[in-house]
Amino acid sequence: MAGGKETPRQKMIGMMYLVLTALLALNVSKQVIAAFVTINDKLDRSSQIIDQNNQSNYSSFDKKITTVKAQGGDVNSVKVWQDRSFEVRDKTTEVISYLLGECNEMIKESEKVDWVEEKDDNGNIISLKPLSDISGMDNYDIPTNLFIGGDPQKPVKKGTDIRDRVITYRNEVASIMATYETPKGKFTFAAPTDLSGLDQALTTCNPDDTASIAAFMRSLDIPEKITQKIHGEEEVLPWPSVMFDHAPIVAAAAMLTALKLDVKNSESMATEFLLSKVDVQEFDFNKIEPLAFASTGYINQGDSLNLRVMIAAYDSTETPKVKYGQDEDTLNTDNWKPSNNADGSISLRGDKPGLHKVKGVIMVKQRGIEVPKPWEFEYTVGQPMGVVALPEMRVLYRGYDNVVEGTASGFPADRVTLSGSGCSISSKGNGQYVAKVGAGTREATISVNGRKEDGGSVNLGSFKFEVKSLPTPNLYLGGISNGQNPGLSSVRAQGRVSCRYDESVPLTGVNFSIASGTVTVNGIKGEGRITGGGGLDSKAKQILAQSSGKQVTIMVNYRGPDGVSKRTALVFSTR
Repeated sequence: MAGGKETPRQKMIGMMYLVLTALLALNVSKQVIAAFVTINDKLDRSSQIIDQNNQSNYSSFDKKITTVKAQGGDVNSVKVWQDRSFEVRDKTTEVISYLLGECNEMIKESEKVDWVEEKDDNGNIISLKPLSDISGMDNYDIPTNLFIGGDPQKPVKKGTDIRDRVITYRNEVASIMATYETPKGKFTFAAPTDLSGLDQALTTCNPDDTASIAAFMRSLDIPEKITQKIHGEEEVLPWPSVMFDHAPIVAAAAMLTALKLDVKNSESMATEFLLSKVDVQEFDFNKIEPLAFASTGYINQGDSLNLRVMIAAYDSTETPKVKYGQDEDTLNTDNWKPSNNADGSISLRGDKPGLHKVKGVIMVKQRGIEVPKPWEFEYTVGQPMGVVALPEMRVLYRGYDNVVEGTASGFPADRVTLSGSGCSISSKGNGQYVAKVGAGTREATISVNGRKEDGGSVNLGSFKFEVKSLPTPNLYLGGISNGQNPGLSSVRAQGRVSCRYDESVPLTGVNFSIASGTVTVNGIKGEGRITGGGGLDSKAKQILAQSSGKQVTIMVNYRGPDGVSKRTALVFSTR
């Protein structure tokens, strides 16, 4: 419709094309929208895994400092690089909070509520609520208007700022990595305006660093413009327009999550680089001291326990000298006996139930002189009990009466109680409890407590549970479910829709209420309505009666026991 004077016919054709394009854009399938939610969740889980690796890198600096202290070295040689890693961590936290903030602003404009789920002590955003809870997830006007505006060739500053912010982060972190001074000289790095000048910029770096710095810079290379090819035609567009133009909210959110993942990947590259600059052998300990340990501190009556006693960072080529006493013998060192095993292990019997104590010494060489280091160990002998658990399936659902049970070997059921952190626990009777989790909670801990004979309480274990929203229920028209191909007579006989779980979801007593909905049939004008409770109005029944050989789409708004309003759909074809 651009260029030259158009005839009325051309104008009409152009207008019809625009209307068709709009209708196609509005008809984004539920499956496509759901796919974006799934992609976003997978990206978010990948980001969490990388974050765990990053936290391990930060902790490694502390371990290296401990090692240097134990060796009598200068800890400043480690701290100078640790301080740089803290700079990287702070900048990463800020840019991720910014990306999540932009995503929150977009969702907030649709949902009219703040979508932030968690912040740190400094007010930085850590996480957002699940995308699956967004009611307007297929809205593409908001991302387009917010990040692009009216002209895709000239996106608004809010859109271009996203790319600029990530590029600025990349350049600042690269400078932190590559700018330092050594006895060999001073090395610097100033990021080029374009990666075509990267080789020249690397000439001022330490030659040993150039490969790492170049890889880091390229890991966050976001082009200012992208050539987009559609139906054989190429068009050069600014980065924000390619990413957000007519993208549904969930797609735009997934794009921002992907950027967050890229930033986390780059943070990992930076911390590993800084860690490599510390030439200290790392040991997994925080003090050099005696250590007594076994595979378990609890055994059943009649079993035995192998206890190993050694010093941390020990030399396995030397046989440790160990002496020990058990229970009443711990009070008299003259009764202590040596361990005759080459690895320092001690076999402890479990003949009597209850708490047992072992004390002793291990000889440690310090500057060639053997010095006794005291140690002690406690273990409990209880009655045999078998328990099968699925630690990967520890899940609590928001708004649901999660039934949990707790047992403790050696304690009768009437002296075992449960307590919760991040959830409320109430007794249901017969050793069962109900755990309830409120909105916004992502993880809860349930502890098992036993009451001792003297009236005191002992914690017998704490177990972390992942908190999730209730699974999305299936929508049924009578007994007709998604993807089925029922006969017309079967469809006409139905007068109500319902939301419920099938046998694949092992949750019972979960009720969903339907607030409203629509019924449409391909090729038939108009739409029917679904009233509160799931009933079909006369229009819905009328068009369903004409659905032979056509696709039927039923969309409803429903609410589960968690009180959150959501949407789901049923699609089938009548034969």
